[in-house]
Amino acid sequence: MTRIITVGPDQTTRLSEIGELTALAYLADGLLDAAHPYVPELRDAKARAEHAILLMMADGDDGQGAAVGTLTIVPADSPFAEFTRDDEFELRMLAVSPLARGRGIGRTLTTFGLDLAVSKGAKRVALSTMETMVVAHRLYEKLGFVREPERDWVAHASRAKVRCDSQCLGADGHCTQGGHTLLAYAWEPS
Repeated sequence: MTRIITVGPDQTTRLSEIGELTALAYLADGLLDAAHPYVPELRDAKARAEHAILLMMADGDDGQGAAVGTLTIVPADSPFAEFTRDDEFELRMLAVSPLARGRGIGRTLTTFGLDLAVSKGAKRVALSTMETMVVAHRLYEKLGFVREPERDWVAHASRAKVRCDSQCLGADGHCTQGGHTLLAYAWEPS
């Protein structure tokens, strides 16, 4: 059994565990290398707990076991909001331990996050995902997320939240300055 809990900024041990799990998930999948400037942000679970809603799924009915997954629920007014509109919440940094994959953890966390965002007043929920995260794309589409290509953006390697413009896009539409293309998705409650 597993349990989803909200982790607060004072839960130091859990924050460290969540930060390492998040970085490990991205590194293990080869999405980033250890020197990438986004890795410290992935590890900084305390900042997410201070400025957003940090969820953790832990093994055990009481939520006291090892962290197996995490997701950050971001309101539009949070410094962690990358591209949300006023009536939206954003899902960020979904990560599942490489040792716990195949158990439906990503789906369960995402569904829980959607319900939580709606309970907090979200009219829509948005997210952006690297174009290489094909497994995540399938999960989001199965859950009812719809691609919004007009909101796609590029995160520069040196400044994670700066959008790439026509000045740095190559002929193939990819950033010529080492950025990652992020695909936008949105979900609306039925």
